[in-house]
Amino acid sequence: MTDPIKKAIAVLNEALELDRGAITDLVNMRVECNARLAAHPTIQTGVYGGARRVGVLGLLNGALGDSPSGVIGAKGRMDDTGHFHAIERFVDLREEKLDTLA
Repeated sequence: MTDPIKKAIAVLNEALELDRGAITDLVNMRVECNARLAAHPTIQTGVYGGARRVGVLGLLNGALGDSPSGVIGAKGRMDDTGHFHAIERFVDLREEKLDTLA
């Protein structure tokens, strides 16, 4: 049986190779969410610009993972607002820990 997290990471990295700009922009998109969503045990949210927000990686981690710290991370250069300039690759956080998650 294929590990769904490894498959998701492989597809994310394939998409990144095909259009790094689009995937970086998509990961950088975060929408405001309510406290009920923010309290979900596995969906990751963060405070950006003074508001609680959720993004595609937070939602994917909630769907695929069983940990509040997530199972899929993104590596790349970030600015001081938490947005990526460019994502280098997606990683399996069960094997590789990051200092900063997006």
